[in-house]
Amino acid sequence: MSNETGSGDDRNSGGGRRKWPKLVMGAIALVLCAAVVAFLMQTVAPEGPGQDAANKQADEVPAPRVVTAQEYFEGSGRAEVLPGVVSVAPSTPWLKLDSGMTLTRIGVGSCLGQNQPQPIWEGVLRLEPRPQLFMMIGDSVYGDIKSPGAKELVQAYRDQAVRPELAKARQAVPFLAIWDDHDYGANDAGANFSQKTNAAKLFHDFWQIEPERPVDKGIYYARIFGPEGRRVQIIMLDTRSFRSEFQKKSAGFGYWGKFEPVEDPDRTILGEAQWTWLEERLQDAADVRLIVTSIQLIAEGHGFERWGNLPLERQKFFQLVNDTGARGVVLLSGDRHFGAFYSGKLANGQVLPEMTASSLNRSYGPSQDGRSAERLSQMYHQENFGLVDIDWRQRKIELLLKGIDGETLDGITVKFADLGIDEKN
Repeated sequence: MSNETGSGDDRNSGGGRRKWPKLVMGAIALVLCAAVVAFLMQTVAPEGPGQDAANKQADEVPAPRVVTAQEYFEGSGRAEVLPGVVSVAPSTPWLKLDSGMTLTRIGVGSCLGQNQPQPIWEGVLRLEPRPQLFMMIGDSVYGDIKSPGAKELVQAYRDQAVRPELAKARQAVPFLAIWDDHDYGANDAGANFSQKTNAAKLFHDFWQIEPERPVDKGIYYARIFGPEGRRVQIIMLDTRSFRSEFQKKSAGFGYWGKFEPVEDPDRTILGEAQWTWLEERLQDAADVRLIVTSIQLIAEGHGFERWGNLPLERQKFFQLVNDTGARGVVLLSGDRHFGAFYSGKLANGQVLPEMTASSLNRSYGPSQDGRSAERLSQMYHQENFGLVDIDWRQRKIELLLKGIDGETLDGITVKFADLGIDEKN
């Protein structure tokens, strides 16, 4: 064996001299290639973990975690809703209601101050059964705008987004919303409000409601839930974007408030485009129609914001419902910081009930509204919310006002036949 090894060394002693330059050149080439590769990796690869770790991280789905309010509101890559303003929406998504759901219990409320305690949500959540949907029908924040960048309304939404009581409610119940004046950005404001486009962008962003048209063209929309024979249509009217100025009250007007009726055909509440849209929606197939108007429609006896300040517009509404043959119409309003029930009647004999539900946490004390024939109940100034209970078997709707702990304050029952859904016996 030693001889073979020796023999091999002797053979390489001469031949090795001839192969050595090739080996050296090969080694040098390998070193140079390695150096070039290392240089390129340093140049192209980002700082941080190695490529293997980066690839592995890219394939992994990040684990969910709680985002702090500071992280959330400072952006974390979120898109701007206004110049220099990142999204004001809550840090977790709003629950969505399946369009096929048969609705039997719907919550209604308005006037929710973001800087006051909100114990009323516990009353909502302890109900049995719990509402399948809750509708905020105006003044979901108080953010009257006084600066060009709408910073007051931005901050109001930010504060509301982190209220723990509302957060608990929105984790349990889907919401829909429309605005009134204080989430529009100015008390009693209408079409001439200069910040309405900014307010619309913030509204859509906070509620995560996809706009159906350019934001300066109004935020009204409609939804339909339930199967055939049990379809509930929800119509959210925008009573701000197009509304003409109300007439300041004169010394001769007999009720408290700021305004008095004026029969002016050039003044409007909904605007031409929204009137056309409403006529179309009233002809959609539905069994029960809940029409949300942030300001009262039927009520008399006061001089605050209401459809009665423009009586030609109110009569146009009644006529439209009558002429389209829309059945099952129930009106829902807020704004007034008290709850009450009202009732009107269309030319065809169909009953038109209205429930005012206000406020969720901003009680102002007893109202001084005058007594009028259309009001069916006393006025409840303590904190309250409303319920729309639809009994598809018994063919009736109960409208209920609930107190801060969920206790019943008052209510009315309307038969399907009175609403035109069923034929009267």
